[in-house]
Amino acid sequence: MKYSEAVDYLDSRIVLGVKPSLDRISALTKLMGAPQKAYDAIQVTGTNGKTSVSRMASAILQTCGFRVGLFTSPHLETVRERISINGKPITANKLAGTLADIMPLVEKAEKKAGEALTYFEVVTAVAYSYFEREGIDVAVLEAGMGGRWDATNVVVSKVAVITNVGIDHVEELGRSRPKIAGEKVGIINKGAVAITAESSTNILRLISRRCKEVGAEMKLFGRDFRLEFMIPYRVPGEPPAQFISVRGLDGKEFKDMKLPMIGKHQAVNAACAVAASQAYTDPFERTDAGAFKRALESSGIPGRLEILSEKPLVIVDGAHNVQGAERLASTLLEEFDYKRLVMVVSILEDKDARGILRILGGVATDLIVTENRSPRSISAKRLGAFCRMEGIKHRVEPDFPSAMRLGYNIAGPTDIICVAGSLYTVSEARIYFKHQRASREMRQDR
Repeated sequence: MKYSEAVDYLDSRIVLGVKPSLDRISALTKLMGAPQKAYDAIQVTGTNGKTSVSRMASAILQTCGFRVGLFTSPHLETVRERISINGKPITANKLAGTLADIMPLVEKAEKKAGEALTYFEVVTAVAYSYFEREGIDVAVLEAGMGGRWDATNVVVSKVAVITNVGIDHVEELGRSRPKIAGEKVGIINKGAVAITAESSTNILRLISRRCKEVGAEMKLFGRDFRLEFMIPYRVPGEPPAQFISVRGLDGKEFKDMKLPMIGKHQAVNAACAVAASQAYTDPFERTDAGAFKRALESSGIPGRLEILSEKPLVIVDGAHNVQGAERLASTLLEEFDYKRLVMVVSILEDKDARGILRILGGVATDLIVTENRSPRSISAKRLGAFCRMEGIKHRVEPDFPSAMRLGYNIAGPTDIICVAGSLYTVSEARIYFKHQRASREMRQDR
């Protein structure tokens, strides 16, 4: 099977959407010989921050000497980004080969389950198989949605992370935080260590109840581990960063780490990654504070307050719900100096678009609403209507490259253009800048 054929096969399943159930993935992994049982696992879920925590924890464990598989979603440019070992994405040949091997089993599983497997389920199965073949020690698995019925939840993890619980994916998970939390706590297994930075008493009560039911141990940010300090690092000519110190589990100190990410939320995510990694490494007596520091100082999270260009400063962020938009808005206000903030925003259908626009429009001097390539992208015209309902000054430009060019026409060299609203929108921006760089290189070649 060619890589292009593998991508076409997977893409044909996008229309199947989300179908809450473990029946299909359980049937498939059983036919595969349960590859997910060949290694340890750490599961990560949460409304925001789960990709950041997953990537940082993976980097820490790798630096401590483990062979680490990482599974995240969605991807920004290629499906290969979702599956990696020790920081290296699966190759095109290995993805195609692994998929070709399990395709006959997919068909058998579908007959047994009585319905087709989704895109996410098949990609997850590819990850399970690839990780087993490559002999990893531990997999860090980011839940795609929720937890209880997510395809990543056929593992029995030693560590479970619930970063936080907010309102998102309401059609699938429920319209209240307690209902959503009830889905997310499903990743906490018997005897596991549960790490969380949730602050709501009601939600913490649900997490604690689940831990008691299955005999898991709950570790809470601010009580069992915490940030000792966070100090912004700003040096002309260098990317913005922050110094943090974390007091980990059992009082172990991880001092003076230069985190190449900004915002308090990323400092909290780093603390969660430290606690989750420590919960795994402590029993092996492989908790090396120096390794933790080296890993975090070299980590980077694509699409999360990522700087793509300067003069004007172009920032992309995958904020795709109200909670994420609030964190982005506060970080832009607190961490950057600018005269004009041009927001280029595209949002998916199942999100609280009015809530997101209200927050981002509240901090922007100029707001441009546009569209991304996802079939679930809300039309720019409809986003414009939401802006009018909220009394937000805005401009409508459906074509994303044109929206970026409009942003550049508005912004001066000392201003900021921020692209947000969805990771699919971030993907559009990254592709746009790749094309821009390619065009410049071609002109230079001539």
